[in-house]
Amino acid sequence: MQVDIVGRIGNLQLPVTQPLIPLFECLVNSIEAIEEAKIANGQIDVYFERDTAQGIVIGTEDGALSSIRDVTIVDNGVGFDDGNFRAFFLSDSTRKANRGNKGIGRFTWLKVFTKANVDSTYLDGDVWTCRAFAFVNTTDGVESESVTLAKIKESKTAVTLTSLLSEYEKHFPKSLDTIARKMIDHLLIYFVSGSCPKIVLHDTNGQFLSLNKIFADEATERAQDIKFEIRGHQLKATILRYQSSSVKTHTISYCANKREVLNWKASKVDTNLTARFTDSEGHQFVFRTYVSGPYLDEKVNSERTNFMFLPEADLAFPEEMTREELDARVVDALRQVAQPYMAALKQEKRQAIETFVQTKAPQFRFQLLERYRERLDQIPPNLSDDQLDIEMYKTQRDIEVEHRQRASEIKAVPLESALGNSEYKSLYEQYIDEENELGKAALAKYVVHRRTILEMLESALKIQESGAYAREDFVHGLIYPMRVNSKEVEFSRQNLWVVDERLAYHTYLASDLPLAKLKIIHTEERDEPDVVVFNTPRAFTETKSPYQSVVIVEFKRPERNEYPQKDENPVDQVLRYVRKIKEGQAKDKDQCTINVGAIPFYAYILCSLTPRIRAIAESHDFVKTPDNEGYFKYHQNAGCYIEIISFDKVLNDAKKRNRAFFEHLQIPMT
Repeated sequence: MQVDIVGRIGNLQLPVTQPLIPLFECLVNSIEAIEEAKIANGQIDVYFERDTAQGIVIGTEDGALSSIRDVTIVDNGVGFDDGNFRAFFLSDSTRKANRGNKGIGRFTWLKVFTKANVDSTYLDGDVWTCRAFAFVNTTDGVESESVTLAKIKESKTAVTLTSLLSEYEKHFPKSLDTIARKMIDHLLIYFVSGSCPKIVLHDTNGQFLSLNKIFADEATERAQDIKFEIRGHQLKATILRYQSSSVKTHTISYCANKREVLNWKASKVDTNLTARFTDSEGHQFVFRTYVSGPYLDEKVNSERTNFMFLPEADLAFPEEMTREELDARVVDALRQVAQPYMAALKQEKRQAIETFVQTKAPQFRFQLLERYRERLDQIPPNLSDDQLDIEMYKTQRDIEVEHRQRASEIKAVPLESALGNSEYKSLYEQYIDEENELGKAALAKYVVHRRTILEMLESALKIQESGAYAREDFVHGLIYPMRVNSKEVEFSRQNLWVVDERLAYHTYLASDLPLAKLKIIHTEERDEPDVVVFNTPRAFTETKSPYQSVVIVEFKRPERNEYPQKDENPVDQVLRYVRKIKEGQAKDKDQCTINVGAIPFYAYILCSLTPRIRAIAESHDFVKTPDNEGYFKYHQNAGCYIEIISFDKVLNDAKKRNRAFFEHLQIPMT
């Protein structure tokens, strides 16, 4: 039976993201040829030729180098004697089946490269012979075959893979160091066992790297083997401590016949295996785990790119393991070796979380309880405060979801049954405990929000790096968003409590909007009070008006002292607002006209008590407050009570009102 090489290669499934597979196949062939030759000084040299049309740039980063074009692999193994040559052109050959070879590796050469030139010198009986041919993507697959007497008398085989195909070139590493490490990963079992011949990579510019030296320098301890069993199948995890600045994650490799097939991060199963560990001498390292066994040798696909695992456990195939089962058991094995380092890392992480919660996120304090320790253990280490905040928020959401599910379970049980059932009593008690914890967390979150607003306000009142003070619109925006009404703003964005807690409970509020745009009053005026609040009457009032009072809040720039005669001063400004609102026709919810004149008005002027402001207050017969931080007056004609309050007083009073919350929740306040 003949094999159509073109068809065989066309049917070969090799992702473009795995362009190094042909090199791996060549390296394993060379290793096996050296083993077959039974020589002690085995050596493999790999030469890389770059695309000179791109220009060669010397560097270590992939982006600074031109692309690889050709690769030549040279070894001093047994060579292409007659037996090996016949097997080479026998598709799916079983010649090396005892080694786990699939007999198709050489076809990957032509999947990634245009052709392969082979030149091999070997001993045929007692005659040194040279065989040369080209392996090409044609029906026959061979060109220019020749067998001649060798000019040299030593075993040497060179396989040159030429013209890397463009679709694979995009994913082919350019850095010699990157290629070297991927080769070590693929062949690590050979390195660990000490049976790997000397392998040296050579770049166009003369640079070279020894894979054996890299492995010796970075594999800091002897590998540990941990054996385990899944569904009757014996497997082995070879765990290696690897010290390298370029390797930053703990990885797990699934191998078949001494070769890496799959590689994945251990943090996928255990987040505590995310960061590098540090030994007693301060050296950072990672663990690299290589898993092998007859089951994996059997289940690898022909391209050596994956394993044929069951997607999930199947009763019809009780002896077949799933990928999930294998992942979990391998990570368990890794934990056994890494436990001393993981314990220290968990302790550091726990301290970091506690510090973060105590100083910046008290709303998560309940998560520090012992019952939630396992949840916190799953948070990755070495996170920034922002990342930690996100992770703890996710944990809280999970707790809240489970809490609601528990509530549903409890409610579904008849009361008489629940009372008589200790299990449900326990559930109920746990539910109440969690309800209290989550309630405190919600309160703490809101109190932290208040602390943040007060800190931002305090910062805004100080002179800025520019040498000026913050504009009044910045202060305004902290208290309430600008150019909106209360129907457009979420409650969480309203910070009127800074001025007066009662202002949060209102019927309608307009912030920095022209009076003409107020939906509850009809006027053509374009004046824009900073904040106008219409309050709902209390239950004990006798008025039939839908509004108990109207409040105006006016902000002035911190430390503003100049109010020229041509400009209106703040007192006259708010009195004008009162007059304009009263002149307008207010409407209730039923669009009936309201007698606004009967509604009391209140005005707050928030500013710095500069000499000019004090002069304005005194010229209008305002009364100074006992603490000298403000002025007040009831304007009889306007029917408006006016307070001029310093920013410092607003800030300090707000701190005092909230101090009990801060202290009870142990939230520090600057």
